[in-house]
Amino acid sequence: MLVKLTFSYDGSKFQGSASQPHKNTVQDKLAQVLGHLGIYEKILFASRTDKGVHATNAVASVEIDEYFRDFVYLKNKINYFAHPYIHVKNIQQIPQTFQVRFDVKKRKYYYVLFHGNYNPFLASYVHFYPKIDLNLASKIISIFEGEHDFKFFQKEGSNNKTTIRKIYKSKVFSYKDYSIFSFEANGFLRSQIRMMMAGIFKVLETKISQDNLKEQIDTKKIHTRLLAPSSGLYLSKIIY
Repeated sequence: MLVKLTFSYDGSKFQGSASQPHKNTVQDKLAQVLGHLGIYEKILFASRTDKGVHATNAVASVEIDEYFRDFVYLKNKINYFAHPYIHVKNIQQIPQTFQVRFDVKKRKYYYVLFHGNYNPFLASYVHFYPKIDLNLASKIISIFEGEHDFKFFQKEGSNNKTTIRKIYKSKVFSYKDYSIFSFEANGFLRSQIRMMMAGIFKVLETKISQDNLKEQIDTKKIHTRLLAPSSGLYLSKIIY
C-alpha cells in the first residue's frame, strides 16, 4: 500500500534533501531508516531543499507492506532510528494513483530573520540581520506576487521545462526579535526564494531600487545573483 509521511528535519545536519552519491541527505537517511525496518521501496519527496534549508512539514510517499498497517507503531519505529534530526509527524494511507510531487497545488516557505545579539546556538536556524522597516519590506515583497518568469531568480545549472511560477501570497510580519517572510506559490525554482530574499536585502540596504528589482522580475535586466543564507529558510507546508 502507498502511504504519505509528513515530517520535519534539521537541514543544517544534511547536504540537502534529495539523494546524492555521498548519502548525507534527508532522503538517504530516511531510506536507510526504512531499510532497517525492511522497507526497501524508493521514497519520493514532494519538494527538494538546498543544503542547510529546514522543513517543518515536508511530505514524502513510499510503498509499504500490509504488515506495517499499524501506522502509530511504524511512526514510532521510524522516529527511533531517525531522531534527532528527522521527526515523522504523521503517516496515512493514500490512493495508489497519488503522485506526491506532481499532485501538489501549493508550497509554502518561511524565511526567518533574527534582530537580536548573535547567538551561536541560533546560527544554523536564522539569518542575523538588523531591524527592518516592515512597511517598506511589505511593499518590496509584494512585487513578487502574481505569475512571472523567474528565470533570473534561479541557480545556474538548473534544468526546468519552464521557469514560470505563480506566487499567490507573500507577506512579512514580526514576532518579538524576529521578522518572518512568507511565500506561497505553485512551485519554486532552485534557490529561487534565497535569490528573492537577497534582492529584498539589497533594496532594504538601498544598494538597488524597487524598480531595479521589478526589472529583474520582468526579465529585463539582472541586478543581483546573490543567495541569502540557507539557515533562515524553512519549508513550511505542502498543499494538495
